[in-house]
Amino acid sequence: MMILANADLRTYLGDPDLKASFLEEIGKHEQADMLRKGSYGNGIPDCGFKGCAIGCALHSLNKLQGKPPSELANDTGNHERYVTELGLPLWLAYMEDHIFESLPDNLSKTWPRRLAEAIPVGACVHDLVLAKILRWTLAAERFGARYATEDAAVVAVVDRIVALFDRTIRGDEPTSKEWDAARAAWDARAARAARAAWDAWAAYTCDAFYPALSEYVLSLLRELSALPPPLARESGQ
Repeated sequence: MMILANADLRTYLGDPDLKASFLEEIGKHEQADMLRKGSYGNGIPDCGFKGCAIGCALHSLNKLQGKPPSELANDTGNHERYVTELGLPLWLAYMEDHIFESLPDNLSKTWPRRLAEAIPVGACVHDLVLAKILRWTLAAERFGARYATEDAAVVAVVDRIVALFDRTIRGDEPTSKEWDAARAAWDARAARAARAAWDAWAAYTCDAFYPALSEYVLSLLRELSALPPPLARESGQ
């Protein structure tokens, strides 16, 4: 796993007004019960618009950008807009989408607002955050994949990958060769069995797994700090 700094991305483009306005619009979607799983809302007339977390977020951005009602439901499934219009990494857009679709309904309806609130203005959502999240899915005491099976060989494969994530998080990035070897081990029969066992177990515990995962993601985002202004960074201040 190559860890990228996303150094050019600043959350909400460093603009507090953008976050405030975006949160206000997301709140309106929540209050009006406009959030719906399984649809980006592309092309749905504004008077009847409903969409998923991404759909509602991009519908909100269209409105903030002053687009006419006939265009508010355009391009509401394009995850890459998170990068250019919100300063967020692409993987976070897809993660928000996946968690929204997987949360129990009572929590999914508030998830987009809670995520938007947790992200500070002017921070960098480093890929290190992603590494921590992926490690959580493998090693979290109650929900990690290593606890979905008692097969020692399978646990060893999972622990091997966890160890690489631990090194990444400490700043000792493993080589591509080490990651490739770990992926090869994961693709082996035992690892596939582990994935199948974990998928079945996660499905059984999804009402607890995804709420726990979502809270962990929020906690990591709240820990981020705003970056200094670009000129201050360049001058070493």
